[in-house]
Amino acid sequence: MEVPSARVIAAQSGDPAALAELLRSVWPDAYRMARTIVADHATAEDVAQDACVHVLDALGGLRDPERFAPWFLRIVVNVASGRLRKRGRDRLYEPSPAEPERLSPDERLDVRQAIDALDRVSRVAIVLRYYYDLSSAEIARITQSTPVTVRWRLMRAHRRLRALLESRATTGTAYGEQYAHGPQPTR
Repeated sequence: MEVPSARVIAAQSGDPAALAELLRSVWPDAYRMARTIVADHATAEDVAQDACVHVLDALGGLRDPERFAPWFLRIVVNVASGRLRKRGRDRLYEPSPAEPERLSPDERLDVRQAIDALDRVSRVAIVLRYYYDLSSAEIARITQSTPVTVRWRLMRAHRRLRALLESRATTGTAYGEQYAHGPQPTR
């Protein structure tokens, strides 16, 4: 998500046209991230709208306009996570149009199901890295952790995904049967 800092500065200074353009430009990413987290169209729209309202309230406090994109994504993640806590759900992943097309539909389903079987923190790291193509430093800012922690979470998630996908390939067990009682803890 590229947001020109000049647009952010203009919106911060009170230019209504710049603010409207800023919100219009970030809306698709807000919706996609929210949809990834809450896995529901209507709720994702509500989350994206709430995130945009939060931007209206907090934009003046953003010190570095160059950091708008990770700041904004952190707001979306926080609003969506709060919505999930209220709803009592722990789902983060929905298919992304950015999924590699080299995978067959069955392989994509296997990957989606394996990601669903990860713990929430690992799913956030995987989705932000591979579906939003963010660096460890950007993910750290969004999740309010450190780049080292993000890299550790990604390493742990990769190991878990590999084990899940290898298990699926060797046993042929459907994830719905294997994980009927929810995501398995990771070690």
